Amino acid sequence: MVTLHKLRVFRAVYELGSLNKAAQTLYLAQSVVSQHIQDLEASYGVPLFQRTPKGVTPTQAGDVLYGCASQVLALLTETEQAISQLDAAGQRQLNVAATPGVSVYLLPGWLQAFQHSYPNITVNLQTALTGDILRDVRHHRYDLGFYEGGFDDAHHDDLRQARIRTVAYYIVVSSAHPWRERTEITLAELTTQPFINRPPTSRTRQWLDAVLGHAGLRNTAELDSPGAVKYALLSGLGTAALPDYAVQREVERGELCRLRLSGYDLTRPLWMVWDKRQPLSLVQRAFIRTISSPNADPDLLE
Repeated sequence: MVTLHKLRVFRAVYELGSLNKAAQTLYLAQSVVSQHIQDLEASYGVPLFQRTPKGVTPTQAGDVLYGCASQVLALLTETEQAISQLDAAGQRQLNVAATPGVSVYLLPGWLQAFQHSYPNITVNLQTALTGDILRDVRHHRYDLGFYEGGFDDAHHDDLRQARIRTVAYYIVVSSAHPWRERTEITLAELTTQPFINRPPTSRTRQWLDAVLGHAGLRNTAELDSPGAVKYALLSGLGTAALPDYAVQREVERGELCRLRLSGYDLTRPLWMVWDKRQPLSLVQRAFIRTISSPNADPDLLE
């Protein structure tokens, strides 16, 4: 079956020349990307790519599909932009809520990209805790909510959630720390160092405790946001576990160093949630497509 989602995945593979690079860009497993390409090839009855050790090369059929798919996807975007901006005042509003790390580090970039394409739509952003987001999305205070983790609360009958991406957490230290040249440490080593943690009521803290099995970390401070933890690290206060998006710039500048924790999967899903009792508006759909494009749940946008 040919779907818009599969066409977006195909376009990414075509433009990047690699299943693996496309998977990383779309935050999908490589096996999922490969399956989408195989589905398209089965639907059209021809190979779309030639596989090589260095990546993939499009066939003649792949070139034809890329041109057609690009036109279809461009037309769809233009149509949504035109319809989304049609109202008496030439303006619409979208209310969005996100947990602290997401609202500080991810949403500003999403909003910039969205408002570049949809300048007449106003987006109101609120920072809130997960439980408040779920409650207020149900009560229509927010059109969309974003949070990390997975909680039973999110499976309320009135709500639907979709995975936006997988967030990787790392053990982070300052560039002056003895571990600055390391790429990986053990849990036993981590328990010997001062650790900057989140408060016990934080769902990130509860998740980390569950993953590490209450390993006896030496909590030297408990801070209520990723930003506060990061600045404590920059001051040389100790070690911490932080999401990749919160420390990317500091790592690139050489101010912080991130390490893997050997034997532990420190990843969490980033979810989007909305009220499923009413269909998604064109404004909601346009925002979702802007931020998650090929990685969006295919049933969501089609």
